[in-house]
Amino acid sequence: MSKQETNTEQEQKMANLENEEKLETPVAKSEKTHKLSEEQEEFKFEQDPSFEIEYKGDCLYTAKISIPSINSKVETEKYLEKLKEEAIVPGFRKGKAPKWLLESKFGKIAKKNARETLLSEAWKKLLEDNKFKLFGTPQFEGIENIDEVPDDQDITFTAKFEVAPKCELGKYRNLQLERVIFEPDENIVNERLEVLRSRYSIYESIPDAEAQENDQVIIDFTGTIDGQSFQGSTANNYPYIIGSNRFFGKFDEILKGAKVGDTKNCEVEFPENYANKTLAGKKAVFEIKVKDIKRKQMPELNDEFAKQLGSETLEELKQKIKEELVKSIREEANRKLEEDAVLKVIEDSTFEIPKSFIEEVTKNYVEDEINRLRQMRVPNSEIEKQREKLEQDAKERAIKAIKWFTAAQEIAEAEGIEATEEDFEKEAQSIQMGTGIDIDTIRDYIQNQGKDDITDSIIRRKVLRLIIDNAQVTEKIVTKDEWEKIMAG
Repeated sequence: MSKQETNTEQEQKMANLENEEKLETPVAKSEKTHKLSEEQEEFKFEQDPSFEIEYKGDCLYTAKISIPSINSKVETEKYLEKLKEEAIVPGFRKGKAPKWLLESKFGKIAKKNARETLLSEAWKKLLEDNKFKLFGTPQFEGIENIDEVPDDQDITFTAKFEVAPKCELGKYRNLQLERVIFEPDENIVNERLEVLRSRYSIYESIPDAEAQENDQVIIDFTGTIDGQSFQGSTANNYPYIIGSNRFFGKFDEILKGAKVGDTKNCEVEFPENYANKTLAGKKAVFEIKVKDIKRKQMPELNDEFAKQLGSETLEELKQKIKEELVKSIREEANRKLEEDAVLKVIEDSTFEIPKSFIEEVTKNYVEDEINRLRQMRVPNSEIEKQREKLEQDAKERAIKAIKWFTAAQEIAEAEGIEATEEDFEKEAQSIQMGTGIDIDTIRDYIQNQGKDDITDSIIRRKVLRLIIDNAQVTEKIVTKDEWEKIMAG
């Protein structure tokens, strides 16, 4: 990152970093929300509340909580004592107002505050005594008018809540895994060479030729609907590639066989579901003038071409391409190996997952996919047709992601795997290399904002490394077609 980069640019990069796609971890957030502060004085009940807990399945519980009436009396007295020390009452010195006067002026407020404290502390005790890791937002009933409960009556309310996903781990050591690879042969190397030739090709004018497939035709065009121009209907010196299927293929049809100087007319009908509603379903007439025809000229495969790509000879270039292919194939094979390892762990373990967790992650995945399709200019009507499948696919992904998230946490706890300061520093260095953000800015972000998510990411990677390192991995060589089919899932 250059020293001239502004703070605004730094902030924008950090915002982009925070928005990278990741599995949400509201479990961790929930744990932080309900953890008692170490600095807070421990609360003690005069008589402990009682709990009637019922498990409903899928991490859902209901609980009836009863707080003995004596607690309300004692806690109200405590509030009044605090008020006595601090309240300023006309006619009395600070802290000297009589109790009966304080009760008459502040009794209702003291009782209400005392009972709200009792509700909060009883709820905390329920979670702590039962080691519940709360997930999401609990629902309470019977707490609306607690200040109206008679003094000699127990305070009773009910709670409906979900806890963090549960996992009974299966086998995760000594897994039988298979790494599938293929050896790139000369044909595959030559295919990659052709891609490079195409990338380094240039279009050269051939003014006397007839336009054909893949030619670049330089055109001026003007379109009208009912004799009127419309947005995007006119362009000059437009480089149109025959075969690109722009304008619904009509330009391809009319320009094949055209020569420089020709004027062509064609009719284009916009589909009913066209993204621009003002054009949807309408017919436009285009007048097209051919100004130049250019044909792609591929560089010769020789040492000169190799030198353009940093190699001394064509043979050296071929060897580099083969080495890059071998590296890429192995990286992809390792990625598939990791996916298979995760799947085996998930399949051999049992889980209970809060329905709201599945719904939340599914919703996030659906929104991400819809945004991706919109960026590709897929019409909303087409997206709606796909919505049911999008939601089903997203739900399957969500369940798999949550199961792996939960299993990895369990394995980390069993194996004593933690994220160290060295891990955080490596993560900061990696982010810096990928984004160019100042390293101190990244360190500050990790420590103050992104530590929980990055900790989860580090732990999952360490857990996966442990699984792979302790697995029995065999290597299988297959053909290119077989490999591509396996990689596609």
